[in-house]
Amino acid sequence: MRLRIYIFTTFAISLTSWGILAHLSRAGITAFGQPRFMLLFSLGGLGPTIGAYLAVLATTAQSPLAEYHQRLFRWRVDWKCYLAAFGLPAALVLGSATLAIVFHSGSYQVVMSRPWFALFPLFVLMIFFGGLEELGWRGVAQPEMERLLPRAPAAIAVGIIWAVWHLPLFYVPGVSQYGTSFRVFFLRVLGNALILAWIYGRSKSILLCGAFHAMRNAAWAMGLTVQGRQANQQFFETCLGLACGVLLMALDWGSFTRSGKRGPARNLEVRSPV
Repeated sequence: MRLRIYIFTTFAISLTSWGILAHLSRAGITAFGQPRFMLLFSLGGLGPTIGAYLAVLATTAQSPLAEYHQRLFRWRVDWKCYLAAFGLPAALVLGSATLAIVFHSGSYQVVMSRPWFALFPLFVLMIFFGGLEELGWRGVAQPEMERLLPRAPAAIAVGIIWAVWHLPLFYVPGVSQYGTSFRVFFLRVLGNALILAWIYGRSKSILLCGAFHAMRNAAWAMGLTVQGRQANQQFFETCLGLACGVLLMALDWGSFTRSGKRGPARNLEVRSPV
């Protein structure tokens, strides 16, 4: 029930907001940066956050809001989860740039559009433009999907839904998805979903998943690119992310084989965030 409520409310909020935005922006009525554009864009992006709270509040018999907040603010977790959350995004960008250079046969130029210290304000910005999604996708969708499936298949299912949720943005001029390949984006999201499922499975921390999401977006927004006719850095970055997600899941083979079915979580002991 919680998963159905979450998906319905999230898609209702986001598709309505982004659908209107696509119509207005393509008609030239509004453009990126204008108040009406940013309001509709932000409201659609908050769909998973709003949907998560509505789903949890509607199903408190399954587990209370306090239990959700315990997972939301949990920060004392395995150091490997912190390494994955903050180190992997940078490693994927640097790795993709390296592969673009290694497999490039013509002339190229390596550029970075922002100075290194811009990463910190970008990270804070991306908490609002990406990180808050994790209140829903990992805070509700992943654990609820794991009631039906083992962790890895559950992550793939969530990844598919998550990628489709972004689809309206490919019709909105001015946003990063506009004019790009949905197939490449789909694989990138799938890789992220596997990595995030591993982080969440190890930490049970929505907070840390939000940090990874924000850092992933911030690292890419730094603009470290290999420019050249044959350079395909986005493709390499997508492949690396997908391979990394599969590898992390493979390290815990039970993620593919362990049954995820279990009864409703009732009478949970709620403690302060740890």
